[in-house]
Amino acid sequence: MLFITIKQNFIHVGIACMIAILAVYKRYGFAFLLAVGMTVGLTDATSHYILKETIARLRPCHVLPDLINAVNCSNSFSFPSNHAGNTFAAATLISLCFRNTTFLAFTFACLVCYSRVYMKVHYPFDVVAGALYGSSIGYIGHRFIYLRISKLIQA
Repeated sequence: MLFITIKQNFIHVGIACMIAILAVYKRYGFAFLLAVGMTVGLTDATSHYILKETIARLRPCHVLPDLINAVNCSNSFSFPSNHAGNTFAAATLISLCFRNTTFLAFTFACLVCYSRVYMKVHYPFDVVAGALYGSSIGYIGHRFIYLRISKLIQA
């Protein structure tokens, strides 16, 4: 589970996917990558700077110090999970743009969510809320970012 929760483990896979998307889909691939970046950035920023700071829920590793963690306990607040929000925003956008990837995208997002609870850095409801929030922003990213960029490219 530790492997899944560390973002740096997926840099090479992410770069390979980006190159493949650009090679296959050309301008629409670029529109997709731009939309994913903007959508995940929006999800991350609003979740971290607005929701977490407003709700201010402590992490389980702060409340229950006897828990043994495999990862360091972050000093940021717990609710909602940014990992869950970001991966579900990306999974939603990916599944709306590339229908045949829905199962893979959401399976990966669920694994990330499970790993956050397993690693004891989030409560289960933190990841559920993050997943719902991320899915909502992912839909908005598809509707208002990707489709508009695609129309600009088409013109």
